[in-house]
Amino acid sequence: MEKIKELIKSFYSEDGIQRAKARYEIVKIGKPAIEYLIGLQYSPKVWVRWEAIKTLSQIADSESIPILINALENQDLDVRWLAAEGLIEIGKDSLKPVLASLISGGNSKYLLEGAHHVLKGLQFKKIFSDDEGIIKKLEQTNLRPGVVFAAKELLSKY
Repeated sequence: MEKIKELIKSFYSEDGIQRAKARYEIVKIGKPAIEYLIGLQYSPKVWVRWEAIKTLSQIADSESIPILINALENQDLDVRWLAAEGLIEIGKDSLKPVLASLISGGNSKYLLEGAHHVLKGLQFKKIFSDDEGIIKKLEQTNLRPGVVFAAKELLSKY
């Protein structure tokens, strides 16, 4: 879609208002814009990554879950935060993929922090019940095996 491509060009602008207007228009387009936003998560410009993840978070479609989970490991804290917020906004559909990422994701500090944020948010929205105590385990950096075990147990319940 040519309109989406034109709007995305605005994400490279140093003018925050121009970027926000473009984001607003892309969010109105919704799901068809997701495929155009995927590659932006790797931009060397942090504000382009931020705009892409913010846009995906506001579209809040389950198709963007893998992109948002990947962004939980972005080097920029603000991008990671937006990714977690987007997964929370998507809701129940993001729970299993987040748990699966904890099982397969190794010891990435950023992933552990992001998953903690998402699970706390889903718990707050009453989408998730932490019967396995995974949130507490995520708060203790030396409990990685316990996190994997709890994630596997929870994944089997949901």
